[in-house]
Amino acid sequence: MATYTLNESKMFMDIADGIAIVINSDTGIYYGFNAFGTSVLEFLTKGVDSDVILQKIKTISGVPDDIEGRFSSFVSELVKDELLIPGAASDLPVQFDAQSVITDHFTMEVKSYADAQEMLLADPIHEVKEDTGWTPEKESIGYTKEETKEREKKMEQ
Repeated sequence: MATYTLNESKMFMDIADGIAIVINSDTGIYYGFNAFGTSVLEFLTKGVDSDVILQKIKTISGVPDDIEGRFSSFVSELVKDELLIPGAASDLPVQFDAQSVITDHFTMEVKSYADAQEMLLADPIHEVKEDTGWTPEKESIGYTKEETKEREKKMEQ
């Protein structure tokens, strides 16, 4: 029995057209999921107990005998790669689109990609600071650091 959430300190997740992309903002590696993997990931990140998810998968017609191993490997990979961290439990009901699960042959797929690492790490979003937000180098907009500090003080008043 385990519950998880997305590791939001490092990861950003977006789901479009039933397919998840998760980006690790520390490493620039991104992860792509198939439809069934995306469905499982969604329930995991929302705190649904992994045992509840697995039991629901087992009710789908045609489930293979090795589904427990597949599921366990999938979850372990997500935890190992720090996409998931322990999280609060949720009683969200679990429902799968059986046709997409069958189409994906009961395979929860996640692939990692490093091909955009340089671009993702060069993105100025990495300059965002929790307490001050994103502030470009002020000299690039024509103010010295001293002038910038003075202006910021005036804005705080």
